[in-house]
Amino acid sequence: MADDTIDVGNAVAPAAAHAGNSAAATNGRIELYTQEPMVNWLGPLQLARTGLRTAVATTLGAFADPREVQAALMPVASNPPLQVPQEVAAADDPDDPYDPDKGGVWIDYLADTGDGWDSTYSMALCVSQPVTIAQPVPRTLPASRVLLLGGDQVYPTPARNGYRTRFLDPFRAASPAPVSDAPASDPEAPIAIPDAPWMLATPGNHDWYDGLRGFAQLFCNGKPVGRWVTKQRTSYYALKVRPGWWIWGLDLQLESAIDRPQRDYFNEMRKALQSGDRVVVCTPEPSWVDEAERVQREGRKALPSIETLTPRFRSLREIEVLLGEHLALVLAGDSHHYARYAPLRATQAGMQAPQRITCGGGGAFLHGTHALPDPPKPITVAGVKQHYTLAAVYPDKPTSRRLRDRAWRLPTRNLSLCGVLAVLYLFWIWMVQSASKVPSPMRGGRSVMEVLADLPPSIGDAGEAGRQVFWAVAHSPGSVVYVLAIVGGCGALSASGVKRAMYLAFLAGAVHGLLHVGLSVAVFWLMGRVNLYRLGLGADDLRQVALFVAETLVLGGTLGGLLFGVWMVLTNRAWGLHAEEVFSSQRIEDYKCFLRMHFEDDRLTVYPLKLERVCKRWTLGRGARVLTQIQSTWRLRVQPGDHGPRFVPENGEPSPPASVQLIEPPIEILRPTPH
Repeated sequence: MADDTIDVGNAVAPAAAHAGNSAAATNGRIELYTQEPMVNWLGPLQLARTGLRTAVATTLGAFADPREVQAALMPVASNPPLQVPQEVAAADDPDDPYDPDKGGVWIDYLADTGDGWDSTYSMALCVSQPVTIAQPVPRTLPASRVLLLGGDQVYPTPARNGYRTRFLDPFRAASPAPVSDAPASDPEAPIAIPDAPWMLATPGNHDWYDGLRGFAQLFCNGKPVGRWVTKQRTSYYALKVRPGWWIWGLDLQLESAIDRPQRDYFNEMRKALQSGDRVVVCTPEPSWVDEAERVQREGRKALPSIETLTPRFRSLREIEVLLGEHLALVLAGDSHHYARYAPLRATQAGMQAPQRITCGGGGAFLHGTHALPDPPKPITVAGVKQHYTLAAVYPDKPTSRRLRDRAWRLPTRNLSLCGVLAVLYLFWIWMVQSASKVPSPMRGGRSVMEVLADLPPSIGDAGEAGRQVFWAVAHSPGSVVYVLAIVGGCGALSASGVKRAMYLAFLAGAVHGLLHVGLSVAVFWLMGRVNLYRLGLGADDLRQVALFVAETLVLGGTLGGLLFGVWMVLTNRAWGLHAEEVFSSQRIEDYKCFLRMHFEDDRLTVYPLKLERVCKRWTLGRGARVLTQIQSTWRLRVQPGDHGPRFVPENGEPSPPASVQLIEPPIEILRPTPH
């Protein structure tokens, strides 16, 4: 498969073609799965690639919006609203004693998938099967008829095989397409499945990193993903769930501005709404949190800003104004946790504000909840203030703080970052030592390392050690530039994502960079005392040089990583800095969540579900046979009639669907039925 092609069929390995179509038909199907690890977000190469992709995608979105290209190919008249077939909508379990009307449509919401295999596959298993809950009464929630994906289906970018290995493989392994038992001219051709569940998606910023190219190939071409079928034709959609209930999926990335074709599309969908209809809106990000924080910042200023709305919230507000009293619920991903903001009271106009739920626990690393505004400042929609309270979060705030505080263990969780810190320390110390080889009366013709070797390690001599290194650096322009780059880089990292007091955040980060410089001096001093003073080696002795390199790499990586982790924890606790990095550096796979929603004539019941611990050890499912396994890639053969997940938990591991629990009691949203 070429790097820029996405295989959205039944995961047939390319090697199957070499065996011939008859062999594939006779011997079943060959499937390929890659079990990817979690993305190393603080890995320097990963940071560089993601930054480059973000810049390219933002530029592409500004000059050639792919949504407008989609709209040109698919005008509004040719893109009618989707509708769940009525025979599917009425197919609930007739034996369910807790569903007296035997009606309704079950729909799942899952966002921020496509990171590591263990977490993404665990969640794919959950949304492909019924789940049993114990509260408020024991009952089984049927598998959903529609799976809504709330954005960021792949991490870190769709480049190369990103969608294939990080999204497609886990989902079609959790719910595989059936294997044909009849000879076929094309063994990869999908098999029609009666009443197959649907899969609809809204793109997030990571889906935009290739200009929506991969997203359109995957979700807008009508090809299946395992047993799921895709129905949408553009990156936004309107779904009529049943009479009285709709779901609108918005595409508001990357600049968070709604394009004109999308606005025209939803204007037409608005005309289809009847009196009493209610709409659930799926948006890529919880921009109402940004807006509440902006209102809070404005309240602290002596002079108000001319900015009246955050850019992220402006387009969502336009859709909310369009819907008016039809809006019942707003769902978002992007933040990898669960948080529900419930309306505190009716608005000034007598309308009930919509429930607002963030549920981004589909597989990506965990985000904290301890910094969420509680209670948030009221936001304004159509000139009316909406007052909210933070009704529930997952994980809870004490757990979030406890997990945040574990970031100091960075040397044990992120070896690649520590390795880069070690190399940075090595090059800087090497530059200083090389610069000090130039004879200087201040050092009596000796190098800095030889001077430091004669200074006993004490607080009183720390000033002299710093002075010697300073004068060596001052006479080395390369060392000065190196120090400025370290300090500036740490400052930029601290200021990234900060919405207020950015300069103070940059200064705090600059202090972080200076601490690394100071730590490198301490490591340099220690090596001088040990290698030259204790072991009696010469500064230019090859044995000393080899020992010097090894010591710098070990001490620099370990102590530098420890400093990095401790700094993130302390500055997050004190000023809220590094809110992203303090969690992304840990790559926490557990604490996942999704929504299972039940749409009935007069109500929508939302079941917020959590998976505390994902499975981390897997074995083959029934019927699958290993042909080849190379590292984390499996080549399997399956026969006609073999169904069910391709991988199941090993003995002793938690079974994801069986481990699902409620985060909070089910949420009911009523729809007044017209008389």
